[in-house]
Amino acid sequence: MNQLLLSLAQLAMAVVLSALAAFLAFYLLQAFTRKLNAWHGLQQGNTAIGIVLGAAVVSVAIVLRPALFVDTTSWDVGSALIGKALLAQAVQLLVGLVSAVVTLALALLIFAGLTRGIDEIEELRKANVAVAALLAGVVIGVGVMVSQAMAHLMAALSALIY
Repeated sequence: MNQLLLSLAQLAMAVVLSALAAFLAFYLLQAFTRKLNAWHGLQQGNTAIGIVLGAAVVSVAIVLRPALFVDTTSWDVGSALIGKALLAQAVQLLVGLVSAVVTLALALLIFAGLTRGIDEIEELRKANVAVAALLAGVVIGVGVMVSQAMAHLMAALSALIY
């Protein structure tokens, strides 16, 4: 019964923090595109902005996926298992979320610095879907590459919490 309660509590926490992650991914795009009002662009139907924003949400989810798993099989905490596991998951998700946002922001800044011939923000403003697809690929690619490192970080963090 404890395992079922733990699983349901972890699911609820994951849903809430996933919504927060999607919201923060939107603000990641806003931080990267200071000269561009992404919300206004979405309201106007700018597909390019929608593509990049969607990629940011997917990438944050890819990076956060390892943070959802807390291995409690070796823990010997008795009735405190649920509380301890939920605390571990919350800490892992928080660290993972901050890491995902910082990692993606850095990757976008580095990419923008390397592509000086293209003003990505202006191209998104003009609804350039080709540039949006390129940025989406960069964002998702970074998420896939960072997720493995995140899994190792989460394992180390979980060991510290226990």
